[in-house]
Amino acid sequence: MTIENSLRSAEGQQLISNVASAFGIDEQKAAEAVQLLTDELSARIQRAMLSRGGVADVVSLVTAPAAQRALTRPDALATSGVAADGDDILDVLIGSKHVSRGIAQRTARMTGLDPITVQKLLPVVANLMVGELQRQSAPAIAKVAGSLPGFGGAGGSPLPLPGDIFPPRGSNSNSSSDLPSGPASSASRGPIDAGNPLPVPGDTIPGVGRRNRYPQPGQDDNPYSRLPDIVRRGGERVPGPDGGSLESVIRSILGNLLGSNSGVVGTMIKLFLVRWIVSLVRRVLAGALSRR
Repeated sequence: MTIENSLRSAEGQQLISNVASAFGIDEQKAAEAVQLLTDELSARIQRAMLSRGGVADVVSLVTAPAAQRALTRPDALATSGVAADGDDILDVLIGSKHVSRGIAQRTARMTGLDPITVQKLLPVVANLMVGELQRQSAPAIAKVAGSLPGFGGAGGSPLPLPGDIFPPRGSNSNSSSDLPSGPASSASRGPIDAGNPLPVPGDTIPGVGRRNRYPQPGQDDNPYSRLPDIVRRGGERVPGPDGGSLESVIRSILGNLLGSNSGVVGTMIKLFLVRWIVSLVRRVLAGALSRR
């Protein structure tokens, strides 16, 4: 199911109702705003994934253990924690507060909502979108990561899905259907190659600016914390008839969910056309407003 179809589902409509209630706005306007902001973020994700580094950045978002917090906690939608997490997502996908404010202002004009309200909505929608991407992509990403030599851990133990808790060290679980659960343990198994990676040119220095997406051992329970680094460095290939480079396979998984899986060149053409159409619509609206 694509993200767009998810918004149209009964669960998606309930989610929009939760957003409207959390921010005290009309439900129809909330639906329009969520759709417009989702389209903007979808385009940003697709553009980011044109490069291997961008795929790695998106992987770091959709494999974060807390990615579904806003999706599963409607009571937390208007909290500062969700806003902070959303700002981190926007930092990765957009990287400029000026551009983010521009997106919010355009959405406000098209929906009739207050620009300040839409600015508050943007990080929330970013959270919800990444959470939905995680929810739908988790089984496929777990399968891909588990197929990489050595990544699944010794003894064939299955990789937990994003958000799952590691089993205690020494536990014997060889069933791929019985995923670990229960309270976290201080002796939980860490991800393979748990050392802190050397920065790649262009990476943000940990502790400066955006949050460090490559945590130190023991900082979290994310079995995928090394996966973005593996994607960024390249060279890994996913075995099997539907395999290929790790970067391409993950791009395909997420591209299907975003409703655009036409390859790098096709995505570039589509994004160019979308930008041209949006620019044309803006000029028409500006002309109409000036004649009033």
